[in-house]
Amino acid sequence: MTRPYRLIIWGPGDMGGRALRTALESPDFDVVGVKVFSPHKHGRDIGELAGLPPVGVAATTSKAEILALEADCVVHTPTTPALVQGADADVLDLLRSGKNVVSAASYHNPAMATWLSESRSPLEVLGTVSRMRVTGGAFGPQLPAALTALRTAMRVVDSSPARLARPVLDRLAAPLVDRAIPRRASGARLQAACVRGGVSLHGTGLHPGLMVEQVLLRLAGLLDEVREVKFLEVGDLSAAPDGMWGGLASLGFGMPLDAVDSDHAIALMQHFYFDAVLANVAHSLFGANADQVRVERHVYPVPARTRVVAGGSVIEPGTVGAIHMSYRGYLGDRLFMTNAECWHVGPGNAHLGPDHPVSSSGGHVITLDGDPARIEMRNELDEDSYDGDWSAVTDISVKAMLDVIPALCAAPPGVATPDLSPRFRVETA
Repeated sequence: MTRPYRLIIWGPGDMGGRALRTALESPDFDVVGVKVFSPHKHGRDIGELAGLPPVGVAATTSKAEILALEADCVVHTPTTPALVQGADADVLDLLRSGKNVVSAASYHNPAMATWLSESRSPLEVLGTVSRMRVTGGAFGPQLPAALTALRTAMRVVDSSPARLARPVLDRLAAPLVDRAIPRRASGARLQAACVRGGVSLHGTGLHPGLMVEQVLLRLAGLLDEVREVKFLEVGDLSAAPDGMWGGLASLGFGMPLDAVDSDHAIALMQHFYFDAVLANVAHSLFGANADQVRVERHVYPVPARTRVVAGGSVIEPGTVGAIHMSYRGYLGDRLFMTNAECWHVGPGNAHLGPDHPVSSSGGHVITLDGDPARIEMRNELDEDSYDGDWSAVTDISVKAMLDVIPALCAAPPGVATPDLSPRFRVETA
């Protein structure tokens, strides 16, 4: 392909905005459209939105206008709350319209069912959602109102007379659940949309994406046998943009300790990412299918020790200052992987264990137990030089998305996952 790739940026927030600016400054891309969600951005020149000179292309809030454009690929960067507000319907329409999609939000392994997959019965989803805890304003006023209605419905279902008519209630619950929190599209439906449009879908970023699906799995190739793997991410979110997840309060930070547990929205939302990670590892290392993988989550808060002002949030001592999240993957009764996230706000509130990075600024630890050796890789930020700039995390994810576009556009139709097969080139020099 000799001409620039024609791109659409879907959701130019923090990550999408950086993707827009990078694409506009690159000779490899021609940005032909930008889907915005704020009315004040509609009609504005996309160059000006990115802090660059005008380029003669206007941003739009119209999905129909975006679908009508001729484009090679859509860089899909919606907010994470959008994943329970119908984002899959948009992606399905983009694929059917003949546009490849690379996304930073989910789709890392659509075959792996989560608690909100359409393969789950409405009553299963209703039971999970009725226990969901929401803090902050990431979801707007509609979600708390919907949760109140769903909890009322769940109490009716759990009553003795209702239990006798469960199949009927399941049918009646479907429109109620899908109107409040639409169930996620199955891998089969996404695959069918790819085939219909003759295009491909791929999810990537720093993690999920590069750290496990590329780095960890490539390290595993050094071993003759792998028994168990662990991935740990430690991050100081004090420099994270206020708009990420709708703010720190939406993640649970600064809230009373009893507001955050394994049923908090952050705990459930992370399933859309880390279930896929566990499924990819199970398939790559052990040949298992997604339906053989069982995931258990455990989330607990840690009280803040110091007062921290981070953007528009204030974390007081005794409120949630750190959150530890573990997602454990099992094949039968065998634990094959633990994916742990330890997030905190401010160095004084870091929750670090003996196997964690020494730096409270953050980092990653990859551990592989197997034969003939045990491998450990550490990536730690230098506290002396770290200036709290969150953009490095975003820039790595943006680069991952843009770098994959040529291969994605050349791939056969379908959901695309990383290929770890050895590649060689002929030496010509």
